[in-house]
Amino acid sequence: MSNTKEATKIQVTKISVSKMEKSCQEVSDLLRALSHPQRLMIMGHLTQGPKTVSELVELCEVSQSQLSQFLGRMKAEGLVKSERQGKYQYYAVADERLIQLIAVIQNIFCR
Repeated sequence: MSNTKEATKIQVTKISVSKMEKSCQEVSDLLRALSHPQRLMIMGHLTQGPKTVSELVELCEVSQSQLSQFLGRMKAEGLVKSERQGKYQYYAVADERLIQLIAVIQNIFCR
């Protein structure tokens, strides 16, 4: 990370300690679930809208079996949801807060 004279100011809102204590475990579990580079890549693509396994295989440049393993785990951890439409299974981000989180990560690290 680099320090510059014109560092971006981040506005931190004050929150109650009790609310923070209640959410720490949830946030820790979420960050652990996202802690693999390939899962982050998948989530980044899914923030752009629902995708089929075939689309994700192409976008993420992984094998279908690897992707299926990632998606299975991500679904079990509540990161993604799936919906069958005809013969295709579409995967999407399960929680709108994840879209916001991934957007912040991309904004900070992918410029």
